[in-house]
Amino acid sequence: MNRRSLIALGVLAAPAVLSGRARAQGALPDKSLRIYVGFERDGGADITARALANQIQRRSGRHVNIENRPGFAGGAPGEIMKRAPVDGSQVTLLSSTSLVARLANKDFPFDPFKDVSPISLVGNFSIAFAVSRTLGVSTFAEYVAWLKAGDAARRRVAVSSNVTFLKVLERTLNPVLGEPLQAVNYRGPVPVISDLEAGRVPASVNTMTSLLPAHRGGRLRILMHTGAGRVAVARDIPTAAEAGFPRLDMQEWFAIFGPPALPPPLIAAWNRVIGLAVTDGAVGDVVAPLGLELATSTPAELATMLMSHQKDWEVRMKNAGMEPVL
Repeated sequence: MNRRSLIALGVLAAPAVLSGRARAQGALPDKSLRIYVGFERDGGADITARALANQIQRRSGRHVNIENRPGFAGGAPGEIMKRAPVDGSQVTLLSSTSLVARLANKDFPFDPFKDVSPISLVGNFSIAFAVSRTLGVSTFAEYVAWLKAGDAARRRVAVSSNVTFLKVLERTLNPVLGEPLQAVNYRGPVPVISDLEAGRVPASVNTMTSLLPAHRGGRLRILMHTGAGRVAVARDIPTAAEAGFPRLDMQEWFAIFGPPALPPPLIAAWNRVIGLAVTDGAVGDVVAPLGLELATSTPAELATMLMSHQKDWEVRMKNAGMEPVL
């Protein structure tokens, strides 16, 4: 988190709440709180939400429940927010990867510009390209050679967020891949990792937060990721730019959103307590092994990030021959 965001965070929260624990207690509802997560338990989003919940609970004195609602590429909690009470008792952790799915699916369940209220950024992560260790390859160039030496079954790639990332990657890598990759859809990253480890599927495009622990544990091998630099806890993984693909510069994020009509004092209270939780070393200890770089924002900064992210992905999709549905 940068100093500017911390200062802005404090200024924003000051009119609504007092300081530290007293601020959170003074504005958050005096009842149990709930954070919805759109992915299954033990994935990167779930682990992040639970780490935050522990610190929010400690600082606010409220019990914080995590409720997993997988579906719609992680977007199901956004639909819940449309009907959630506006007393500040319910928020959701959303992944920007879910919001990319909105651009490719006319049935996506909510509009992030109308149906939720931005509260705070939580952290940034990249997209990873991983393979089963049963392939015996160590670099992306070796994977391409392996791909071309076999039949079409080798082109299967597991995805659990949405296929848009794979399609953009496929178009960018077309000069070296030659033939299209084949998406294999999974409900979440846990079965993806299991099938990669067993060699039932050869490769996956997924979030770094979902795949990195399995890479470090020897269950799969990440060949490259879309971040600007190498991940501190996994210096062995090259960036896509280092692998020869500078256009694969995708930075994604987790953020907290509330119901659409959440009153400003409650937005400020949540923003404040999330900022305090994110800066707690206990949260960093949990999420650093996921490759998540913690960061916060003001609600206005998050709204600007959301708009910019959607526009960037509209351009990426069009460059890949995909027409956004919105």
